[in-house]
Amino acid sequence: MSATYPSVRMPLRGPDPQSLLEEAERCVYCGFCESVCPTIRVGPHRGYGPRGRVNLLISWLESGALSEEVIESVYSCLLCDACYTVCPAHIRLSELMRGARALLTSRGALDKGLAVRTR
Repeated sequence: MSATYPSVRMPLRGPDPQSLLEEAERCVYCGFCESVCPTIRVGPHRGYGPRGRVNLLISWLESGALSEEVIESVYSCLLCDACYTVCPAHIRLSELMRGARALLTSRGALDKGLAVRTR
C-alpha cells in the first residue's frame, strides 16, 4: 500500500520569492527530515540538511542578504525528496530548492563570483 499525501501548493512556476517564502514558512521544524537526508551527514554545517536549508532560505528571502552559505546550501540539495516522505507539513523541499536555484540564476547571483564548495 502506498502512502497518499494531500495536495501541495507546489511546484512553483518561475522564480517567485513570495511563493518560495510562503512555502518555506510552512515548516514546523520537527526535524524528521534530518534523519533521512543524505547530505546532512557529509556537509560542514546544518545548512546541508532540510531544516537548515529552510532556515537559510527564509533568512535570505526576508533580508535580501545573500551569502555563499545560502548558495552552498541550495546547491548541495540532491533534490531526492527523501525529506518529503517524512515531512508532516508535506513541504517539497526539492521544489523549493529548484525555485531558489531559478531565483539565484535570474538575479545573476552565480555570475558575481560566488562559488559552490564541497568538503
